[in-house]
Amino acid sequence: MDAAELLKGYAAGERDFEGVELRGAYLTEAILNGANLRRSDLSGANLSGASLKGANLSEANLSQANLSVANLSKAELNDANLTAAELVRATLIECNLKRANLTEAHLREASLMFANLAQACLYQADLHGAMLHQAILHWASLKNADLIGAILQGADMRGADLSQACLIRADVSKAILMVADLRGAIVMGANFKAAILTGAVLPDGKMHQ
Repeated sequence: MDAAELLKGYAAGERDFEGVELRGAYLTEAILNGANLRRSDLSGANLSGASLKGANLSEANLSQANLSVANLSKAELNDANLTAAELVRATLIECNLKRANLTEAHLREASLMFANLAQACLYQADLHGAMLHQAILHWASLKNADLIGAILQGADMRGADLSQACLIRADVSKAILMVADLRGAIVMGANFKAAILTGAVLPDGKMHQ
């Protein structure tokens, strides 16, 4: 199946495209809301501006895919591979990204409000200015991540690895950071008002009591 066949099938009412192989496909501004693309290979595909609201992309390979400005609200991306994916200004509100691999992903100014990123890997991810209001980041890895100016207000980051992360001017107010690792994190100008830091390892290596 190629990109044209996928779009033709979707337009005809088909929604089940599980396991399709569309490496490098051109799907800019495609409308695939509610499509089942579970375990599909969309690595390197161009999905910029696409609408994938409520789509199932669990276990899909989206490494190096272009999803800039794409709408993935309420999409299922559990266990998906998004390594080095372009998600600049993408909408991922209420998206499920549990255990997703977002290593070196570009999420600058992306909307991740209420998203579930439990146990996700965001190592060296670019989250500059990203909106993560009340996102779930239990045991997520944000090591070396760029969180400059990110909004993490009310986010649940219990056990998260934020070591060496850059949190300059980030809003971490009311966030839950119990037993999180902040060793070596840069927190200049960050707002930690009312944040819960019980048992967290602070940037200086000391444990918060």
